[in-house]
Amino acid sequence: MAAGRGFPWRWVIAGLAITVIVLTVFIPPPGTAREPESTDNITETDIVEESEPPEEASIPDSIRVLVLNGTLIDGLATRTQRQLLGSSSDSTVILAPFDPSDTDMKPYEETIIISHLADVSAAKVIADILGRQEDCIVWEVPPHDASVFVDVTVCIGRDIADMIPAIE
Repeated sequence: MAAGRGFPWRWVIAGLAITVIVLTVFIPPPGTAREPESTDNITETDIVEESEPPEEASIPDSIRVLVLNGTLIDGLATRTQRQLLGSSSDSTVILAPFDPSDTDMKPYEETIIISHLADVSAAKVIADILGRQEDCIVWEVPPHDASVFVDVTVCIGRDIADMIPAIE
């Protein structure tokens, strides 16, 4: 750096950018972090009661969703993801942080919606958009220390293949 060039703004801007990226990666969005629970005096009954999802909470502000194609129909996950993204409203924004892809096993006869949060309200919003009943929702909360990148995973089955509009 030449003498007399002034304040090194490039380094300040680069430092701020790195700080924003680090904070975005390491601080979970609101509603996804769990408080550590005390393990004192846990009985077998307590464990069984905690394995059931709690009652419906309020509708979330944003829902991060991963769409997986469980059918043999090419492009169905992309079409479904576009439908979900187009269904965002003023009260709930639907985000898709990952590209749609395929499930590990095929074919799925019925669509399965997996909630990765402590409540299933986000999964219920997605089920409503796709025209599915609540019985297609399963609850899979990852361990306390696991990173969660999506709130809901949708595994598309043949039951909604005709309901998803074609890409124009």
